[in-house]
Amino acid sequence: MGKPKRLCRFTPELRNKYSFLKEINGSDSELLCGKCKRTFNISHGGGYDIERHIQSIKHKSADLAVSSSKPLTTYYKSSAPSSRDLEIAAAEGAWAYHTVSENQSFRSHDCFSKLTQACFEPKFHCARTKCGQIVTNVFAPYAIDILTNQLKNANCISILTDASNHGNIKLFPLLVRLFDPLYGIQIKILNVESQPGETSDIIINYIVKTIDDNNIRNKVAAFCGDNTNCNFGGVSRRGTNNVFHKLQGKLGKQLIGVGCAAHIIHNAIQTAADCLPIDIECIIVKIYSFFYIYTVRVEELKDFCMFVEIEYKAILGYSKTRWLSLMPSVERILKLFPALKSYFLSQDKVPLILKTFFSNPCAELWLNFIHSQAATFHQHVLNIEGQNILAVEVFNEIKQLKNNLMHKKQNKFIPLSVRTLIRQLEHDGLVQESDILTVIENFYSTSEQYLTSWTYHFEELEIMECITLKKVPNWSEIEKVAEFISNKGFFNPNNDTALFDQFMLTLQYVTQEKIDEWNLEKKPTDQRWVCIFKYFKEKDIQCDKMIIIVEYVLCLPGSNASTERVFSHITKIWTKEKTQLNVSTLKALLITKLNFDYTCLEFYDLLKKNSFLLKKIVSKDKY
Repeated sequence: MGKPKRLCRFTPELRNKYSFLKEINGSDSELLCGKCKRTFNISHGGGYDIERHIQSIKHKSADLAVSSSKPLTTYYKSSAPSSRDLEIAAAEGAWAYHTVSENQSFRSHDCFSKLTQACFEPKFHCARTKCGQIVTNVFAPYAIDILTNQLKNANCISILTDASNHGNIKLFPLLVRLFDPLYGIQIKILNVESQPGETSDIIINYIVKTIDDNNIRNKVAAFCGDNTNCNFGGVSRRGTNNVFHKLQGKLGKQLIGVGCAAHIIHNAIQTAADCLPIDIECIIVKIYSFFYIYTVRVEELKDFCMFVEIEYKAILGYSKTRWLSLMPSVERILKLFPALKSYFLSQDKVPLILKTFFSNPCAELWLNFIHSQAATFHQHVLNIEGQNILAVEVFNEIKQLKNNLMHKKQNKFIPLSVRTLIRQLEHDGLVQESDILTVIENFYSTSEQYLTSWTYHFEELEIMECITLKKVPNWSEIEKVAEFISNKGFFNPNNDTALFDQFMLTLQYVTQEKIDEWNLEKKPTDQRWVCIFKYFKEKDIQCDKMIIIVEYVLCLPGSNASTERVFSHITKIWTKEKTQLNVSTLKALLITKLNFDYTCLEFYDLLKKNSFLLKKIVSKDKY
């Protein structure tokens, strides 16, 4: 029998030569490769076995991967950032903010970052991944931190929400409105989530969870949403299976329920227009759809415009969900009416409803009437759509509109352009003025009744008009507001003496001259109170009780237009090209875009002074 062969082992020489190999299992011949993670034995071949392993396909692939890549940590700065690093971080952050402000894609930064490196700053690095992380993990959390502090200091807030679909995703932005004594009314996005449906239970669970997550349960004073059955249970608000009723039950207190007044006014003229002998909405839509994609028809209409010496302008569309589209659409048709009438009456193949309309001698009369009425409604909707309008100011707008309609009916008002057409048609024996007047009076009555039935919940806010500072308030007015707020649980009636003292000090500042000055400047209500509270702070005058009263009134929104604006931003941000966008990123984009009120240059200046944000941008923690 031959002598047994001596076993090879991993000698110190081999260990120095092949530093990526390690002994395992306590054996000096069983090795683990640190590159390809394979184990092998060298007891029979020693160094030869190692070389054979190195030549294997798996090891070569691992070797290639290691040589062509670096660990992510190699890109992180191991030392504290220098002043130059912070300057570059400010530029990177400003461009990330600019990307959000202008609704650009993060993908565009791949090209932009390289171009900036080549043209200006070689150390500038802000491609799509970094840009996205700066927005989602630096700016959005910072904006939420600011909002959290504002909510902590606030006494009263309002909750606003609505739903909108993006494909098969139902999005629910949740906004809060509050009054900051030093800055005015603040409307911020608190949360954006997708929900599986739009039932009252789903919505209420979402709202209550967000409220509790932010510890603001005791501060909610009002709920604002669209005038749907799901939100308020119909016009009478007597149902129990709606968000408003359930939210009051969950929070254990009475809330102010604010429907969207802009929708109500728009729906009022829609309802009243149905009383007219001509379906104006249908005619507008039909005329628009007849021309909007047909070049030949448009060119023919241009010829008719030239013949009757009218400047051609494109027909405007109309949608029931677009509050301000009725008046411009009717106005455009009136300007082109002679050309449109000649065109449709001269054509054989046109919709019968349009041929019938333009054959009607009263067609222009009713267009002029609805245009004159739409102008009145249009202006009130514009006023109500204001971002910072108060609920009590909306009440005044609605009250003015109702009074306007009532006076028109009482005085049998007919617009001059309509009266001129009535005289012509009556002279030709085509109409009777009394018949036209009956229809017009019915229009006024219907719109007034609609407004009354849908806006009665604003009436309890009438006592708050003194807070608008359109005139010098008196104590009896403030006392009524304090009593109202006390019944809602936001003011301690035992503090009425302190409130009286602080109100008397307020009157030292709010003189008739100051009111006249503010009225001349058309200074918003919230900024009037900001002037007062800033002055009190400078003079170290206590005004905490007065602030509670003002906060409550000014936190009440007049409409849900703020939420509708969020949907407009979502449409611009989440385009069909941005298929990789998800709800969490969308939330960060919206919070960054809407919760910060800075221009790009102002935000750049803010970044340069904010070392906390700059270090966050430089840090690896944002990934």
